[in-house]
Amino acid sequence: MKPLIYVIDNETDYLQLVQYVFVEFLPDYSVLLFSSGETMLSSLVASPKQPALVLLDLHMPGMSGHQTLLQLKARQDWKLMPVVMITSATGQGEIQACYEAGANSCLAKPMNIPSMTKLFKQVCTYWVDTNGSALKNN
Repeated sequence: MKPLIYVIDNETDYLQLVQYVFVEFLPDYSVLLFSSGETMLSSLVASPKQPALVLLDLHMPGMSGHQTLLQLKARQDWKLMPVVMITSATGQGEIQACYEAGANSCLAKPMNIPSMTKLFKQVCTYWVDTNGSALKNN
C-alpha cells in the first residue's frame, strides 16, 4: 500500500503540476489534492486512512494554511501527522508562527517541475520513509 500524501493549495495550476510530478516521478506515493484547508479537514474527518504527510500552502483565501495547521495540531489523533508548510513569499514572523503552531518544516514553494520533483522527493523520503517508520513504532 502506497503512503498517502495530502497537498493543499488554492492554485489549481499548481495542484495540477504537483499531481503530474507525483504520477510521473514519485509513483511510490499516492497523492490527494485539496484546494482549501476546509475541504482537506472535512476529508480527514471522514476518512479512516490518515495521510503519511501533509504539504500545506501558507497563503490561501478563507482558512489560511496557518489556521488549517492549528486545526490539525489541535486534535490528539492528528497531532503526530507531519505537516510541511509550503510558501512562495513569507516574513520571518509567519514562519515562526508556523513552527510555534506545530509545523514540522517550512519550505519555499518550488515553481517548476525539476525543483518540485527534487523537493517533494526529499520531503517524502525524510518525513514518510525515514521518520514515518519511527512514528509508527512509537
